[in-house]
Amino acid sequence: MNKIFFAMALHFHQPVGNFESIFERAHRLCYGPFLNLLHDYPDIKMTFHISGCLLDYLGEKHPKTIGIIKEMVSRNQIEMMGGGYYEPILPSLPERDLKGQINMMSDYIKNRFGAKPQGMWIPERVWQPELTKPINESGIKYSILDDTHFLRAGLKKEDLHGYFLTGKGTKKIAIFPSDKTLRYTMPFKLHHETIDYFKNESRYRENLLFTYGDDGEKFGEWPGTHKWVFEEKWLKGFFEVLLQNRDWINLIKLSDYYKNNEAIGTIEIPQGSYEEMMEWSGGSWMNFLNKYPETNQMHKKMVYVSEKIAVLQKKATKSDSAKLKEATKELYKGQCNCGYWHGVFGGLYLFHLRNAIYNHLITADKIADEILHKKDNHWLNIKEVDFNLDGKKKIIVENKTFSLNLDTHGGVLKELDYRPLSLNLINTLSRKEEVYHKKILESMGEKHDEGIKTIHDDFREVKPILKKKIIYDKFPRYCLRTFFLKEDLNMEEFIHSAYAELGDFSSAEYKIAKKKDTVVLERTSEVLGSKLKLAKQIKIKSEKELEFIISVDIFGSIAQNIALGLEFNITMPSLNSDRYNYFSDNKNLSGLGTSGSVFGLSNFGVSDSGKEIGLKFKFDNQPDSLWYFPIETVSQSERAYELNYQCSCIFTRWKITPLAPRSWDTKINLQFT
Repeated sequence: MNKIFFAMALHFHQPVGNFESIFERAHRLCYGPFLNLLHDYPDIKMTFHISGCLLDYLGEKHPKTIGIIKEMVSRNQIEMMGGGYYEPILPSLPERDLKGQINMMSDYIKNRFGAKPQGMWIPERVWQPELTKPINESGIKYSILDDTHFLRAGLKKEDLHGYFLTGKGTKKIAIFPSDKTLRYTMPFKLHHETIDYFKNESRYRENLLFTYGDDGEKFGEWPGTHKWVFEEKWLKGFFEVLLQNRDWINLIKLSDYYKNNEAIGTIEIPQGSYEEMMEWSGGSWMNFLNKYPETNQMHKKMVYVSEKIAVLQKKATKSDSAKLKEATKELYKGQCNCGYWHGVFGGLYLFHLRNAIYNHLITADKIADEILHKKDNHWLNIKEVDFNLDGKKKIIVENKTFSLNLDTHGGVLKELDYRPLSLNLINTLSRKEEVYHKKILESMGEKHDEGIKTIHDDFREVKPILKKKIIYDKFPRYCLRTFFLKEDLNMEEFIHSAYAELGDFSSAEYKIAKKKDTVVLERTSEVLGSKLKLAKQIKIKSEKELEFIISVDIFGSIAQNIALGLEFNITMPSLNSDRYNYFSDNKNLSGLGTSGSVFGLSNFGVSDSGKEIGLKFKFDNQPDSLWYFPIETVSQSERAYELNYQCSCIFTRWKITPLAPRSWDTKINLQFT
């Protein structure tokens, strides 16, 4: 029997902002049982990566678990890998933050476990060749990628039993290929299938290295795996089989193999990720920034805050160092990858993950501004910024209480940060077509008209709550988007995006003007052959109030009655809580998950029985009607298809009648209560 090396590397992670119940479930079903069992087998050597998000939680809630890990490190049974502390997608970061996160994790591991990490985990195995330089400069010697990365580089599977050097000049790192066959047999197949694979692959060669690198949650937390792995004792049996064959299977940590064995060769590994991620993203993780405008908004917010902190670090005084360190840590937390993308996992579709990202980014932004404006409590900034890094200017309006992000494309308010709560009230997600929607509909054998697609009641694989409609939005769900529509358009048609616009005011470019403390977005175009000028004035009126003035100048006459519609899409801190209720003219209506319409009103809002934050829209020119309804998305997770409430749409309408040339305006005050 030819001897082999077998290196097992497990990655354990829970996202920043995930529910405590999920952390606890994962610890109960997976982390605790796995570590306790491994502790009983000191001859089973492994390499661990535990994300900083999870390490923070275990340190606070389960210090005994941290103690078990530390003991196994001290007896040379396991080694700890480093990485980006809060599990960011590395190519998405400014280089200074990439290095900062790696160094933060390395320092933690050295201080807590007594040994500086030699290797690091690549989150979601999202790789670009440019990463080698900053990783090398951060003191990291090796990492792991899937074997598919190497196959794309032109290598053959039989050539991947070791490690390769990658990078330019002296800035190289070692990369171990994680074996796909092992990722599909462990822990899902019987033990002998893994052992037989070792025997078959090594029958003509000695001292091959087999590297297994995968998610630790497969061992108990993935649906159905706890029973198989622990109750039916797959893991215990696997450890026993490995020890029974240790005369030819040499269990080894990755750092030990790297230290004592030369590289197979040098290779340039092209950008990529694991196969499923490549499919979900269209070939590159960065494509999610194009596919989902909401992801791009979060990402550019992160870059904006990062740059603000970087500027401060160059000129801040020593007295600011503690606050800067706090701001940097909050920024890093806001870089956790899970809420930025979507595949089989909920990710972007889960409001609580997006909310956590914004919470930390806004907190970091707020701390940075406290340093910048520590001598002025009544500061106000209105600045043009290439926020999206696309060569086009956006407007940022900031003071101690608010941060507003305005876009000339559609003349919309894309982000509204209420800083006392570190809350973005436009943390929305629009209803988008996903590839699995077609599968859902085809499974029901339904023929559907374009625009309205309904899930049948007899679709057994979908939870009953999903007996709703799959609908696709025309635009991202922002605020202040303005429409000219037919007067007789009804609410159901608008909800289902089954409407035609009169003019292009909802999506075309607006001109920007700044007037003292006010921003003006303005566009001139046509509606039904008549020339119209639409202006939107935005102003922070006080620490508890924003003011919006919408004005229309009509040049000529309009041939028929039309309606001007103004859209607000909002999210509250505890989005799905029953503590929120709509009200109109101070009369309670219903909860946020409901739909309805109100006529002839002077105010409308959301009350909060938890007394954290409420909203009140006051209209000086009463809308003829107001519609309110939830925006719900059908998404896929590893456990099921889910219907997720994403935000509430509040749509106000005013009639415009065929009159002589005239001007029309309305003022809307948004009060925070």
